[in-house]
Amino acid sequence: MARRRHQTKISGILDSLASDLGIAIIVALVLIGVYLLDSITPLGQPVWLLYFIPLILAYWSERYYAVPAVSIVTLLFLVGGFLVSPQGIPVANAILNRMMFFLAFISLSIILWAIRRQQITGSRIF
Repeated sequence: MARRRHQTKISGILDSLASDLGIAIIVALVLIGVYLLDSITPLGQPVWLLYFIPLILAYWSERYYAVPAVSIVTLLFLVGGFLVSPQGIPVANAILNRMMFFLAFISLSIILWAIRRQQITGSRIF
């Protein structure tokens, strides 16, 4: 089947967003948005769960290093958000919540990176 010569404006925009650069821009904007929301929300509000969104988006990138790069930036933002957020719950509880998220986030990052490596190199995960 022949490809249409004239793409609509919407399909051109969607193609741009689906490109590697488009994904990188979306990931960066979502990361910054989640960080800003995290920094103004009192401790104890699970806004930091939104940090999973850029990690999943980074998985779609063609870049091998996208998942670990987003993971590192996200973990820095997670700590920064904790430090600048107004107090809502006792700090010890907030630290425990963030540490549990930290472990879940690192685990998911490692799994996604291993799957991505297998897709790129064709090697087995384990």
